[in-house]
Amino acid sequence: MECEFIEYQSDETGMGVIGKVVKTSIEEANMSGDKVNIDSLEAIAFDPYTHGYYKVSGRVGEAFSDGKKLF
Repeated sequence: MECEFIEYQSDETGMGVIGKVVKTSIEEANMSGDKVNIDSLEAIAFDPYTHGYYKVSGRVGEAFSDGKKLF
């Protein structure tokens, strides 16, 4: 993912960076036909509260249907 810096923002709770995604790419090995194979990416996510990086892995539910069980 290639991003373009837009601006810094800060207030009494902390500081953040605003950016714009200008390009994304993926290796062919991470594709299943014409779709991205999410499980093959070994993606990470940043937690700003603990300043930690975490692995993002495994499907945990079905979008637009799991929440219906709550109603």
